[in-house]
Amino acid sequence: MNIQKNINKVLLALKMHGHEYFINTQQFRSRKTGKIVTKYIIYDDNPKDGIECYGKVQLLNNLVFLYKDLLYKSGDTS
Repeated sequence: MNIQKNINKVLLALKMHGHEYFINTQQFRSRKTGKIVTKYIIYDDNPKDGIECYGKVQLLNNLVFLYKDLLYKSGDTS
C-alpha cells in the first residue's frame, strides 16, 4: 500500500473544501534508542500550533479525521 499517495489524496480533498493544510518534517535523534526519528507536523497557519505525528500511518489517520470532521461540520455525511 502506498501511504504517500493516500496522504496526497486527502490533502487535495481538504484543499478542495477550502482548508489547506501543510506538513512539516523534523528529524532528531531519539534519547531512548539513539536512532533517528522523523516527526510530522500538520498545520494550517502556524507550525507551532500543529498536530504532531511520528509515522506516516498516524499522519494519514489524523488527516482522515480532519476530513471527516470537516464533512460532519458542513453537513455532508454521504
